[in-house]
Amino acid sequence: MKNQPTQNFLNLLESPKDFDVKIKVGVKPNIKEFKAHSIILSARSDYFKSVLSSRWARKEDGFIIFNKPNISPPVFEILIRYIYTGALSGKRVSLLDIFIAADEIGLFEISKKVEKRLLETESAWKFPKDFITICKYDTFTNLHEIALKFVRKKALGYLKQGKFLIALGFYEELLKNSQISAEDQESASNWDLSHKCGLKRMNELTK
Repeated sequence: MKNQPTQNFLNLLESPKDFDVKIKVGVKPNIKEFKAHSIILSARSDYFKSVLSSRWARKEDGFIIFNKPNISPPVFEILIRYIYTGALSGKRVSLLDIFIAADEIGLFEISKKVEKRLLETESAWKFPKDFITICKYDTFTNLHEIALKFVRKKALGYLKQGKFLIALGFYEELLKNSQISAEDQESASNWDLSHKCGLKRMNELTK
């Protein structure tokens, strides 16, 4: 049996009544508008308490209008459902994207849980996309270091399987987003990657 208060809040989100906030997230052509309640958002998030205050809020036709183009609709839907129900479900969505968005809007109980999973579980990452994403942030040092470890492991694994083009893609991302290590060079050299894939900028590899 579902928790009744939780179900009531979920109903309030899915069939909003007396809402006073319209939140537009994403960029064209993937924009979605969420209808929400400022009292709930402010009570659950200091970030929303600040941005929805009378000092910062923009109103149209009596509604507070808030735009968040840097968060995708699927990710924001997970976060706002958590705000309303306390339940977290992130299937089919990058956990790293959830972590970054949750950290940005001050849902630190989510970001801590997700960070722990990302640090401990390689399968929680979507490579190479997530590696490219995490390299854009200077503040998430622990995640960046573990991502490097996982990417190197995957690249070496593909080399051993003879999947050179896939391995090339991973090594190219390492080259673009970090300094390639001596271990990476040795691994690629042992498999003659420079000859078979034409990997650029790895001058120390044997041919």
